[in-house]
Amino acid sequence: MSEPTDPTPAGPDPTPVPASTSAAASARAGRGRRLGIIALLLGLAAVAFWSASRMTWAELIGADGLAPPRTFTVKGSDWTPLLTPLALVLLAGIAAAASLRGWALRLTAIVVAAVAVLGLLPALTLLTGDDHTSYAADVIDLPNRYQAVQVDTSVLPGLIVCLGTACAVLGAVVMLQIASRDAPMSSKYKSPAARRAELEEQVFAQRAAEKKAATTASADPEDESGPAAESVPSAETDSGNNERLLWDALDTGDDPTIGPADR
Repeated sequence: MSEPTDPTPAGPDPTPVPASTSAAASARAGRGRRLGIIALLLGLAAVAFWSASRMTWAELIGADGLAPPRTFTVKGSDWTPLLTPLALVLLAGIAAAASLRGWALRLTAIVVAAVAVLGLLPALTLLTGDDHTSYAADVIDLPNRYQAVQVDTSVLPGLIVCLGTACAVLGAVVMLQIASRDAPMSSKYKSPAARRAELEEQVFAQRAAEKKAATTASADPEDESGPAAESVPSAETDSGNNERLLWDALDTGDDPTIGPADR
């Protein structure tokens, strides 16, 4: 005597995932990855600017004719006081990129690129300038009794600032990519009339699908678990959005469950 078998086939849940839901999830995941890249690039740029402001950019040798020559250290914060504030602006750009969209995000990208250029200018003067003696003496307020004899500059801080500038510019480019990929305004920003029209389309499409499913089921009532049953869309697919649209329609005095021909 054979044992009864379970007629229910084993396998994954046959309920299809709406294409709009999967596309939205993919878009959110892609945006999250880009935001992570922006946070990494701008964080590196901020650290580079701050580190360069603490480093020694030049050493100035001054002599007063009475004692042996004295060496004065010129820090990055002495050479240019902009590096630390620019680093803070870059850190603020990380939060702005995560919270802004569209044109606001594009404007943030432009600000980040401008900050990168401002940080690059003093590094270029350090790397390309020939005589920094008088400038170094001015930025450290060399006492009048000393005469600047020689200045020795360091290349490493300038290279670090250039690296930070490159990271900030790349971060701005990724911001522009996110702004261009952002979807248009969601339904919660649409007017009540537009949402009511969208609701009517969804209700009529759902009615048509239910009628088609009922016709198929009456033609073949014994096979309710076949492809015809699987093709019936779920009424809970966009329940949250539909609920908001229903309330908007009711607030305007319209019954969204009644078709235009019945009004």
